[in-house]
Amino acid sequence: MNRPRNLPNCSGCVGGCLFAIDPDLRADRAPVVFLPHLDPGAALLAAAPATFSGVQAVGTITPSFQRSTPDFTYWIIEDNQGRLPVVRFRGLSAWTPAAAIIPIDADFTTRHGALLRLRNHMTGRLHTRPPERLTRQRRQRLALTLRALDARLAHASYRVIAQGLFGRAGLPAGPAWKTHDLRDRTIRLARSGWKLMHGGYLDLLRSPQPRRRAPAPSNRAQARRSPAAWLETAQVGV
Repeated sequence: MNRPRNLPNCSGCVGGCLFAIDPDLRADRAPVVFLPHLDPGAALLAAAPATFSGVQAVGTITPSFQRSTPDFTYWIIEDNQGRLPVVRFRGLSAWTPAAAIIPIDADFTTRHGALLRLRNHMTGRLHTRPPERLTRQRRQRLALTLRALDARLAHASYRVIAQGLFGRAGLPAGPAWKTHDLRDRTIRLARSGWKLMHGGYLDLLRSPQPRRRAPAPSNRAQARRSPAAWLETAQVGV
């Protein structure tokens, strides 16, 4: 099939359909946007109530990417941290006084951070870079996960996948493979990749939640302990 003219980003093997994103772009440069409820790192904006005065519009912002739908206008802007997605809800033009939208949900803090980052960009302030969402160790595991998923989708056995990921030298021969730790690790990677493919990738958009420390026992709880328990603790301490 001949490739249609003036359509450099289309597929010649599936009817000449346009790609949603230019396949020649690197993954970290492709302008990908998500629905507002899926990406907590996006700044959500709507028209401000008329009773508020002195409200700023967003028309002074120059986005590096823009896409419009009947309900939303998606922007990507660049600041000192990189990319910031912005979503304008229907009814908010570039020169309409804007208000922030922060749903009260589990991602409240992340959404607030995105809006504060937008505000700093509009006022010319540098925003402090938050900790990386993905640690180096997690990035490495994701790379192995995607490789394991690709191989599994190609019907490769777990042993073949393990050879590609970890090398042939470290794999035992014969029945010992069935109980080897690299086999278990390979299976976990393939299953993690399957979860990523079926919607788990959206969790990568969310900032990691800090672990909560267990509350220290109160004095009242300690007072309820039996004398035998106190004696046992004292003996252990000795």
